[in-house]
Amino acid sequence: MLKKIVLILLFISAAAQSQTFVKGTMSPVISDLEYVILYQLKGAKQLYITNVDIDNGEFKIGFPENSPKGVYRLMYDINNGGYVDFLYSKESVELKFNPSFPSGTTEFITSEENKLYENYKSKTDNLKQQLDSLQLVYFRLQNESALKLTSENYNKTLKNYKETQADFINKSKNKLAYNFIKASERYYAPEVFSSPQLYLNSEKLHYFDAVDFNDIVLQNSIFYTEKIVDYVFYLNRSDEIDVQNTLYINAVNEISEKIGDNTALKSEMLITLMYNFSQLENITLIDYIIENLYNKLPVENQNQTDIDQILESVKLAVGRPAPDFTWDEKGIQKSLYNENEATTYMLIFWSTTCSHCLNEVPQLYDLLKDDEDVKVIAIALENDELGFNHYSEKFEKWTNVLGLNKWENPIGNAYNITSTPSYFILDANKKIISKPYALSDVQNYFKKD
Repeated sequence: MLKKIVLILLFISAAAQSQTFVKGTMSPVISDLEYVILYQLKGAKQLYITNVDIDNGEFKIGFPENSPKGVYRLMYDINNGGYVDFLYSKESVELKFNPSFPSGTTEFITSEENKLYENYKSKTDNLKQQLDSLQLVYFRLQNESALKLTSENYNKTLKNYKETQADFINKSKNKLAYNFIKASERYYAPEVFSSPQLYLNSEKLHYFDAVDFNDIVLQNSIFYTEKIVDYVFYLNRSDEIDVQNTLYINAVNEISEKIGDNTALKSEMLITLMYNFSQLENITLIDYIIENLYNKLPVENQNQTDIDQILESVKLAVGRPAPDFTWDEKGIQKSLYNENEATTYMLIFWSTTCSHCLNEVPQLYDLLKDDEDVKVIAIALENDELGFNHYSEKFEKWTNVLGLNKWENPIGNAYNITSTPSYFILDANKKIISKPYALSDVQNYFKKD
C-alpha cells in the first residue's frame, strides 16, 4: 500500500513538473500593470485562456492540458494595446521585454522555436528593408553610374536574402516556425524596376506566391489575417473614392478566389475585412461582400451575429438612411420621415448644460434661420424642461424637440449620441449625407456653394 502511495505521489510530482508554461519578465517594472491575459490567436479571433497577476514585473502562466500548438498572445496593457505574441509548440517559453516597447525588445530566454523565428524575422526584415530602399532610390536617380551601382547593390542584397531565406527554411524543418518562415518568403524581381507602377504591379502579382491557404498551422494563427489586411488596405490605394472602392472590390475578389474551397477560412477572412471596412464606414464594400460573397457561403459557415454587429456599427454611416423618430409638436405627433418641406435636413443634438452648445448653436441659428431649403431639427437632451423652455424660444424658426432623460433618451440612443453638440445632415429622402464634427465643418458645408 505504501509503495502504491509513493508511486502515485511520484506520478503527480512528475506531471506537475512536466506542465508547460510561459514565464515573463518585464523591465523596467511598471506598477500600473497588474495582470497578464493569455489568449490563443486563431484567425482574427482571440480565444481567452487564462490570466495571472504580475508580481514585481514577473509572471508565470501554466498551459492547460492539451493546449494546441499555435500562436499565443500575452496581453498586459489593454488600454494601450500592450501585448507580446509567441509560438507555442508544447515546450515552455521564457521571455523578457520592455512593456513600453515590446516590439524589438522581446528576448526569448528559452524556446528554440521562438529564438529561431525571432532571429529569422530580424535578419530577413532588415534585408527586405534594404531591398525596398534600393528600389525606391533607383526611381529617383538620374546619373548612369549611380543607377548601375544601385542595381549592383540590389542584386547582391537579393542574393543574400534568398540564401538567408533558404537557410532558415532548412533550419526550421520539423518545427512550428517552418510554416511561418516558408509562408513569409517575399518575391523580389531579379532586377530593379524602372518605374513605380511596374514595381507595384509585381508586388500585387506575387504577394501570395509563398502562401498555402490550406496550411492548418497558419489557419490556427493570425498569419492569414495580417497578410490579407495588408494586401487589401496597403497595396490597393487611390485618392478617388470610386477608384478606391473598385480596387477594394477587385482585391477582395482576388482573395476569395485564392482561398478557394476552404469555406470556413473564407468566412473568417470576409468577416475580418468587413470589420475593417466598418472602421472606415465603407458601406459600399460591406454591402458588396455580404451580397456577392458572404451570403453565397454554405449556411454552416455564416454567422448572423457577426453580420448584425457589423451592420449595427455602420447604421449611421454616410449613405445610410437616418433612423426615424417622433416628437410631439403642439399636441400633434410628428416624425422625421413624414417631413417633406425641405431639400436638406439638419439634425442638431445639443444640451442647455453644454457650454460648447450654448456657444455654437446660436451661431448656427444665425447661419441657417433664413435658408428655406434647410430644415433644422434641434434635439435638446435634458434632464428637465427648464433650460429647454428658456433657450428654445430663441430658435423660433427651428423645430425644437425636448429629449428628456438626456443620455438615456431614445432619439439620442438611436443616433449613438455620447457627446454634444453632434450634427447630422440629411438629404430630402432622409439619407445621411454628412456628419460634421465641429461648428466650422457645418459652416463650411453650407457655404460650399
